[in-house]
Amino acid sequence: MFKNIVLIQGRILLLTICAAGIGGTFQFGYNLSIINAPTLHIQEFTNETWQARTGEPLPDHLVLLMWSLIVSLYPLGGLFGALLAGPLAITLGRKKSLLVNNIFVVSAAILFGFSRKAGSFEMIMLGRLLVGVNAGVSMNIQPMYLGESAPKELRGAVAMSSAIFTALGIVMGQVVGLRSGSKEQVFTEERVKIWAFKDKRVPVIPEKRGEGRAWTLGKRSC
Repeated sequence: MFKNIVLIQGRILLLTICAAGIGGTFQFGYNLSIINAPTLHIQEFTNETWQARTGEPLPDHLVLLMWSLIVSLYPLGGLFGALLAGPLAITLGRKKSLLVNNIFVVSAAILFGFSRKAGSFEMIMLGRLLVGVNAGVSMNIQPMYLGESAPKELRGAVAMSSAIFTALGIVMGQVVGLRSGSKEQVFTEERVKIWAFKDKRVPVIPEKRGEGRAWTLGKRSC
């Protein structure tokens, strides 16, 4: 009888770890790495959206500025989320805080999904900010929740599962970004040049023919 109770408690603890991890730090790791793959596509979408609004293409340096802003809004949202985590955990408790935290990531997913249909790259920026808030909250509250839910002898191991789910999220983001077999892969779109520089070969981002913007990494950038 006692053995069955321990087994049931172990299963409940495992489900708790998976549920909190997938909805928490896994999202942090995934959104941290997935942004690398669609770089060119988001830049092109930003340029096309601006051209549809104004009739003129966005200058290269402003395209790069918009892209940098999209990327940097994620850690900025993480800062806001980290500052929000403490009051949220005290007011709502650990479990309810993690449940409420899902609102940010779901809202971000909706913004990402409808950004192209709405023709708004600002929705991507807002979505990145909300995803960052989700990451900041989960990185602080999830270890507290798991540490308080686990038995004393397993508390350290259970709390470390947050780092494991972060690593899994990073790996998943890299795997999804590979898109093997597609003609739209970032690093194999047409061809990958090898630039010899100081007797070392470094892979170079391919040129996109037929467009006015070259994405090739030059010697000065090296």
